[in-house]
Amino acid sequence: MVLLDYVLPELARRLKSNIKMISEKAANQLQRTQIVKILTQKTPELLLDYGSAKVAQQIVLEVFATSEVRRPFFTLGIEANSEAQFYTKDDQLMLNLNEISSHRIHLMNSGIGLFNPGLLKDITSEILTSVLIPNENGKLRSGIPMSMIKALGFEAASWSLTKDALVITPASS
Repeated sequence: MVLLDYVLPELARRLKSNIKMISEKAANQLQRTQIVKILTQKTPELLLDYGSAKVAQQIVLEVFATSEVRRPFFTLGIEANSEAQFYTKDDQLMLNLNEISSHRIHLMNSGIGLFNPGLLKDITSEILTSVLIPNENGKLRSGIPMSMIKALGFEAASWSLTKDALVITPASS
């Protein structure tokens, strides 16, 4: 959950502007305590290909007019992908997610009437990039221990991506 106007005031202003295109009455109900709630539906899926990796995930984004209301203005279901980068740091394999792009957006619930959720595609992608990606990268920060490589007597390892695998190869020093 994020108090958008306090944490990301420019995005809050732009979200209000986008909602105003849908309903001016609804946009006027947005207060400085508007909340955006982001939930991931399932465990993100890692998709590997030669030289690149993506993380696919299903996300629910809810917008509340104020921090006091119980029902969201609207709820969006989002199918999104993020670019994933692997790298090694000390004896850890690290994963870092970069920008997120929303491929499909569905209106799941609306208290402001039916509207085309595609109108909010750009702003929702920016909110997810600004809020969700840093949160997920924080959870990934500890990395994946490569202690087995050390246990085999190798000081370092290299990695590469193939069609459906992350290949870790010991590199002797």
